[in-house]
Amino acid sequence: MTVKTRGIVLGQIPMRDQDKKLLILTEDMGLIEAIARKVNGGRSSLSAAAEVLACSDFCLYAGKSGYIVNSADLNQNFYDLRMDLEKLSLASYFCELTRFILPDRDNGGACLKLLLNTLWLLEKGKRSPAMLKAVYELRLLCLSGFAPDLSGCLHCGAEEALAFFPLDGTLLCAECLGAMPPDRPRMPLPQPVFLAMRHICEAPDEKLFSFKLTPDSEAALGQVTEAFTLCQTGGQFKSLDFYKTVV
Repeated sequence: MTVKTRGIVLGQIPMRDQDKKLLILTEDMGLIEAIARKVNGGRSSLSAAAEVLACSDFCLYAGKSGYIVNSADLNQNFYDLRMDLEKLSLASYFCELTRFILPDRDNGGACLKLLLNTLWLLEKGKRSPAMLKAVYELRLLCLSGFAPDLSGCLHCGAEEALAFFPLDGTLLCAECLGAMPPDRPRMPLPQPVFLAMRHICEAPDEKLFSFKLTPDSEAALGQVTEAFTLCQTGGQFKSLDFYKTVV
């Protein structure tokens, strides 16, 4: 049986006989593995589509042991990202984080759309890398069932003078902070950052990136979304560590 799907390669694992195992985020099957035959030598018609960050229309053979790539029509390879170390390292983090999240049939299409839009904005320089990183982290977690509770203070509903608790994604205002153990990790949440987080979680796709912050607020947003991401995933991402060395 053959299956046709659009997807982007998030990772590849070399195998014997010049084969590669591709980790592909697809729009209708989520994250899958597929074998691309004889692509290590560079002469295969599949070589370009087997590269990380290559988005293609794939034709896959669904066998008993998994998927095999029959053909692939390359749509976009984000070539310009590969010419900029900062952008490439950030794109690598997006890929690693997405692999960790393991999108499935239910959210694969939304995750793919988010990733493609974010990579395009990053490649074209339409938004700052810091902003794109924050938006991608928080929106991806929302799509994967890890949305924070940004309705207001957990106890009284206040929406000002807030602190954010990345371990559980909740908020407390200054007056209610005493209800939380003092050693529980918390981060101050300035009003512009709070409103930006709400926007990222709730905005429709076409308006997701349509907000602006000052450099200081943008930096604060990035600190909060990264802390929340690391707490929720429990992960340590080598690509994120590398990205920080080149920023």
